[in-house]
Amino acid sequence: MMSRKLLLLLTCLAAVTWLWSPVSGAEDVWGEYLPTGEYYQLLDPLEQVLMETGRFVYPQDQYLTADNKLYEVIEVDENKRVARTKLVEETKLEVFPLNDLRQELGLTVVEASDETQKGRIAIYHTHNAESYVPTDGTESINGKGGIHHVGRSFADSLTDLGINVDYSESLHLPHDRGAYRRSRETVLQLLADSPDAIFDVHRDATPKSAYAIQLQDEWMTRVMFVVGRQNQNFGVNRKYAQSLKAIADELYPGLVKGIFYGRGNYNQDLSPLSLLLEVGAHTNSREAAEKGVSLFAEVVDHYFYGPVAEAADGQHQRVAARSIVGVVSFTAALSIAIYVLNAGGFGPALDRLRRLRNGRRLK
Repeated sequence: MMSRKLLLLLTCLAAVTWLWSPVSGAEDVWGEYLPTGEYYQLLDPLEQVLMETGRFVYPQDQYLTADNKLYEVIEVDENKRVARTKLVEETKLEVFPLNDLRQELGLTVVEASDETQKGRIAIYHTHNAESYVPTDGTESINGKGGIHHVGRSFADSLTDLGINVDYSESLHLPHDRGAYRRSRETVLQLLADSPDAIFDVHRDATPKSAYAIQLQDEWMTRVMFVVGRQNQNFGVNRKYAQSLKAIADELYPGLVKGIFYGRGNYNQDLSPLSLLLEVGAHTNSREAAEKGVSLFAEVVDHYFYGPVAEAADGQHQRVAARSIVGVVSFTAALSIAIYVLNAGGFGPALDRLRRLRNGRRLK
């Protein structure tokens, strides 16, 4: 159980980041999609299509392909929706144990008290309205769109594997430039329950063929990871994403279509083990997306609680939750100091938080 002090710490940080978020204003465009029906094509040096995405693409964005070739965007033609790239390297993926990532963050390793107990995974949706046209009849629903069914399938699959799941269906509407700023509070609320990892589940906006794949004699959608380049956790986020892809490549080759390293942070600055998932596109069926994300649940289980976890010093260890809390605490302390100073003291700061919360409830 999280202590009252830490809960207050996270609540204050949520209010502070809402009022003074660094991901506000023009920077929110980083999380914005193109109009439905438009998408960028990333081209390799031979003008062959590497990937398609409904996200905005910027110079210095990178893409790790399904066959683990890393390309970097060097030119973007906004009129033609084309991004040209250069080959950076052929990457040999490595699985980084959680203990290694924890030590890189400067945190101590904590041994599990119960080796048979699995930890907790958190799931939410920044873009709640996203839907799947073949199943939902539209690409967007003002409320809980088809993406919530995909999130539920992900949560149920993890639960079936014995994992505790916190699945938030909180709404962050509308689907606009401020959605990521609004979803920061949801992330902080989920952090209060000490999850081992957090997943923000989305769907892309591309032709059907960009994500469709046949695995185990069934058609389903592939999954793409999105990692924000501009946050203090990028180094760990990158190793974490590559570790999950390496495991997916072993268990279900082709399930993870690639990793997009995009401009922005997608709230991954709040947690070193946070990942954005694109599960299919609006042109795929929702059922296909549910099948794909259900297989991905096995990848998550394998990394956090399966052979990879068992190989870490020869024993089960649950380290992600402590890592998340440790990384948040310094930012929280600094933000609270600023907040209290601006409010005129700790008492007025708490009063302001209560008024903000009550005002939001009235809305």
